[in-house]
Amino acid sequence: MSHLLARIHRGLILFNGSLAGLAMVMIFLLVAGNAFARYTYGGSITWGEDTAIYLMIYGLMFGMSWAYLQDKHIGFDLIRRLLPPRWVRWQAVAVDLMVLVIGIGLMLSAVEFIAARGGRTSSSTGMPMWLFQASMLIGGGLLSLSALVMAGLRLSTQQGEETSA
Repeated sequence: MSHLLARIHRGLILFNGSLAGLAMVMIFLLVAGNAFARYTYGGSITWGEDTAIYLMIYGLMFGMSWAYLQDKHIGFDLIRRLLPPRWVRWQAVAVDLMVLVIGIGLMLSAVEFIAARGGRTSSSTGMPMWLFQASMLIGGGLLSLSALVMAGLRLSTQQGEETSA
């Protein structure tokens, strides 16, 4: 089971890191292309700025999960340092469970938000807004999955082993 979790862990890191990086590259290309068009042709791409914002939100969601899977997120080290060494792993598992609940909450909020406002169309791109609002649903799902994987890895490793890849 631990081997399977380690493979899922590595796969999720690759998946989230790749999509977060792709979003950053696409944002750069859109903003640079928009600036180039503005100064050479006197006008810009009408859908460029809004699309860059939506890509930034998707990139943030993928990056959030990527950072969590690598334990490169903001943490409360003060609490961890005050705990006895045998409790540190359980504190990390408790944080994983709280992050799981937060991810599920984000998904539920996204479903409600999409149900209430997803039928609208973006005026700049002409695309349905649910395509952009789904980033919260995807981000919450990936964060929840990441928290489950991290909790599983922490529980399946021995006391002195590291869980980071």
